[in-house]
Amino acid sequence: MLSELDALLLHTALPIAIAARFRPKTRREPSHFQQRLNWKRHSSQRAKHGTFQRRLRMPKASFDNLLELLRPRLASDEEQAPNRGGSMIPEVSLCCTLRWLAGGSHLDITDIAGISKSSFHRILWRTTFATCLCEELDVVFPETAEQVDEACRGFASISWQESTINCATVIDGFLFRIATPPKAAAGNVRSFFSGHHQCCGVNMQAGVDHHSRFTFISFAAPGVTQDRVAAHRCSLSKLIESLPIGVCAIADAACDPTEHMVPVCCGVDRKQPMFDNFNFYASQLRMRAEMAFGIMTRKWGVLQRPCTANLSNASRMMQAIARLHNYVVTERLNANGTSQDEEAARAHGSSHLPSVPEDENGDPIRLDATFTGSFAGHSELRQRMAERVKRLQLTRPASNKLS
Repeated sequence: MLSELDALLLHTALPIAIAARFRPKTRREPSHFQQRLNWKRHSSQRAKHGTFQRRLRMPKASFDNLLELLRPRLASDEEQAPNRGGSMIPEVSLCCTLRWLAGGSHLDITDIAGISKSSFHRILWRTTFATCLCEELDVVFPETAEQVDEACRGFASISWQESTINCATVIDGFLFRIATPPKAAAGNVRSFFSGHHQCCGVNMQAGVDHHSRFTFISFAAPGVTQDRVAAHRCSLSKLIESLPIGVCAIADAACDPTEHMVPVCCGVDRKQPMFDNFNFYASQLRMRAEMAFGIMTRKWGVLQRPCTANLSNASRMMQAIARLHNYVVTERLNANGTSQDEEAARAHGSSHLPSVPEDENGDPIRLDATFTGSFAGHSELRQRMAERVKRLQLTRPASNKLS
């Protein structure tokens, strides 16, 4: 015999089963066939109207070159393509990704490309990951002797009267704005809120060359972290300290001075004319990092609003943007003939410069032989670089004097 509990369950489940049996079935909406974008016609029209570069942030020729680098990783499944409305060719995948990174809305992009929202996000991250994995687009920090010499020659070429000849890179920090992260992903959510910028973000540390191309970029720490601390939390500080003796990275006053990290002078040192003049000419190089951040933010409009992706995907997106930034700058230099001019100058030896400071006789100074160590707040290399500016009789222009 049934127990009272079983009988109660039976009387409760029986009406539900009967109601479900006679409830009218709801029909699914018929599948919508979306016409895929005709890339050949679309690209030719945009190129004809002169809007291709403004939409995708690069000329048609540069887009085609980038496409060939990424094509092996953007191939679609041709067998399943007819069931989804058509093949998603690499051209459309790259076009949608670049347009979104340039600041376009995913609603407009899906309408133009003839794809669903889920398909858009799938090709967006697939193209982003492909960009991060492309070896030809790698962000390279100068480590070999040839790379270090080339980097020093580049900065010397933009330094007034070659006042600085031993800088291999300039570094700076950048707050990558994000939406408030969930506690499960961030742990300490409050550490991502920057009081200076009054928003949530991630402290990014980057190195830049004389053409404002990135030589290093990384998510370093939560947004509340100071630059001097964030630089030591990523591998950037180790790369800088591994530079040859006499070669340095120029930074702002937030960083601690070492024999490879040379920040501009602040505090009491700044009041001395020699160090004040050094600050002016060192800032000529240091501003290349700020220029890189400004150009990147202006060109890739997705950085002008908080990123809503999870931190892992946001890091990959930032790496892809940095690689695209370098690629666009390099393509512009090649189109203007700047890179060829630099190579020709190096071939004739006219741009060769030593990578270590010189004394008054023009002989290179070997710091490893004249200096055995440093103490907090002092850099012997910075001292000698400031003396070189003084020896060249370079002073801060009167119109730029501090009040």
